[in-house]
Amino acid sequence: MVRRIRSSTTDLRKEIEGAKIVKEREAAWKKFCTIQRIRKFLKSRRIREESEAILREVLDDATIISNVSVPKTLAEALPDDVEKRDIDPRAIVVTEATGKFNMIGCNKAWENLCGFAECEIVGKDSSILQGPDTNYAGLHDAVSRLFEGEQRVNVVTTNYRKDGSKFTNFLTLAPLRDESSGNLTHFVAILNDIGDSISRKRK
Repeated sequence: MVRRIRSSTTDLRKEIEGAKIVKEREAAWKKFCTIQRIRKFLKSRRIREESEAILREVLDDATIISNVSVPKTLAEALPDDVEKRDIDPRAIVVTEATGKFNMIGCNKAWENLCGFAECEIVGKDSSILQGPDTNYAGLHDAVSRLFEGEQRVNVVTTNYRKDGSKFTNFLTLAPLRDESSGNLTHFVAILNDIGDSISRKRK
């Protein structure tokens, strides 16, 4: 009888100690997750602030071409005439205006800048160009402004090429509309690698 009592007491003690360890581990995990969220938030804020500072520099610098002409329709952004599309110096990609904003096509200048062929990006979203230093907050705000009716939005972000190399992108976003109805059909993005220009300016 005494042995049974002792055995039960030992088992109960083990259960209590086990429950205590589980609680301690849960608390440690929650603390870790909280710290990670804070670090992620602070990094996102730092990236956005740095990107906005670069954006102001670009808009104030006449030597950097920031006022590119923006297509109004899908036909203007991606002409059926392949030769006409390929000689356009603007790095253009067009996305859907709903869902994940999947890409539907690009031109040769965009392919040369980003390293992807058009056939590799159709049906995919822009996350293939994004990474740790991408200005996600700025991009989210830019898209929101387009849906609120702005006709042209500029944002600076860091994008990544197919080979993993990154570049500072002065991005121009605009809506594309149906010629007859005026309804929104797609978004156009014009990319401009300004990394070298910024580096020269800061020397």
